Amino acid sequence: MSKIGNFAWPLLLVALPAALGCQSIVPRSTKPDQVVVAKDMFDESDDSIAGDALESITWDDFKLDNVKRLAAKATGNGPNRKTAKNEFLKAETLYKQAAEKPENERAALFAQAGAAYVEAADKWPGSALEQDALFMAGESYFFADYYPTANANYERLIKAFPNSRYLDTIDQRRFAIARYWLETQRKNPESWYGVNMFDQQRPWRDTHGNALRVYDKIRVDDPTGRLADDATMAAANEHFLNRKYEKADDYYSDLRKAYPTSEHQFNAHFSGMKAKLLSYLGPNYGGTALDEAEKLIKQMKRQFPKEYAAEQDYLDRAAAEIRYKKAEKLYNMAEYFYRRSEYGGATHYYQRVIKEYEDTPLAQKAQERIGETSGKPAKPQQYAPWLVDLLPKRDKIQRMLDSVDEYEKTHPRNSQGTSGNEILPASAQQPVGTGN
Repeated sequence: MSKIGNFAWPLLLVALPAALGCQSIVPRSTKPDQVVVAKDMFDESDDSIAGDALESITWDDFKLDNVKRLAAKATGNGPNRKTAKNEFLKAETLYKQAAEKPENERAALFAQAGAAYVEAADKWPGSALEQDALFMAGESYFFADYYPTANANYERLIKAFPNSRYLDTIDQRRFAIARYWLETQRKNPESWYGVNMFDQQRPWRDTHGNALRVYDKIRVDDPTGRLADDATMAAANEHFLNRKYEKADDYYSDLRKAYPTSEHQFNAHFSGMKAKLLSYLGPNYGGTALDEAEKLIKQMKRQFPKEYAAEQDYLDRAAAEIRYKKAEKLYNMAEYFYRRSEYGGATHYYQRVIKEYEDTPLAQKAQERIGETSGKPAKPQQYAPWLVDLLPKRDKIQRMLDSVDEYEKTHPRNSQGTSGNEILPASAQQPVGTGN
């Protein structure tokens, strides 16, 4: 039976739409209107930038987690609404200037705007201004091509405001960043010990791992978002391409269960089936992966008839391979007993191969083996039973049965099936239905 090969080309067709997601977001956009629209997403008339109060030191600042904030307040650098307002307005001016510049001249101004937005957010924690400032900081660094810094600000915003109104846009940005990092890693793979010191577009190390982490954050931070299923599928395909089939299978399974209405459902079934087949370790190991792969083929036939018809040749070969491997597993078990001269157990498994997998080549081999075991004892002869009896028995059930046998030898049963009056009390020995 030949194994299924050449699975790379259909996987690429599967991975392409998933990698692109529901929307195609390209880092370093060349369209000025995409830059300007980010600034217009929040209301400039928000009263969050009103007021000039300077926050004083409180008992809460003395907690261990707030030491940094306490030090800032003590040195006069703590939260200050007036400073926050001024920094926000300064950042807005820089952002507008950057948006009007040609693409090759924007980066520096966007980076300055991002720093000013971060300063504004630091000066008024817990406010609506902080939410706006962190979002605009992420946008500024995103258009400046400082992707790790942009992602850090997006994550800080979601941590402080889990239900932020900017969540959909943030998911799009982070999806684009993760995809860009994976594409960069494929073109210029970095070594496991490599450290990035100069490229602001990539993390300082482990670009691949950081990209997968961003996909996971999208799923966790916004599990019902528009890109949650896209991120799951993209992460699954990336693990598949890196031959981490068990990990890929986990993601495909998660997508099938958590996103039943996703456009990636068939691909999650199709690629999940392949991941399970490729994660199968052989006849000496468990066969759960084979059972689940066979189940997925049946589900695809029932739930996706059109897509199944398009891939029927491949899926028919996969189903045949699964049956062969399941037969091989039973045959391997029969051979194990055959080598131990336990012909009774071997015959049992040979018969199962013939009965359950008669359409495989192993059924004929099993039939031949049964002919060879005909007339042979079910179990090999025990040459030194007295020595075996001297050894302690590890089987608790067998020890109980041996105790019962020993008792029955010393207490023979009478004609009524009891072994003597000493077993039962006198009241219990009275025949049923008799009175005093």
